[in-house]
Amino acid sequence: MQNKSILAYTLILLPLAISIYFLINPKALIPNGYELAIDGYVISRTLIFIFTFYLLSKLGYFITNKKD
Repeated sequence: MQNKSILAYTLILLPLAISIYFLINPKALIPNGYELAIDGYVISRTLIFIFTFYLLSKLGYFITNKKD
């Protein structure tokens, strides 16, 4: 039970930490050579990150609330 709890809290906190990192450092989303043509690329990549983090946090909440 303890290992599942640690995994669940990791799945909740890891996307939150990465999201805060991208909020503080938005240039991490821009690859080299794409400084001038970034609008669509950054928006699509950001949406992928948001969706992935949402799924990871939902998985963490599911593991936390799962009844044995």
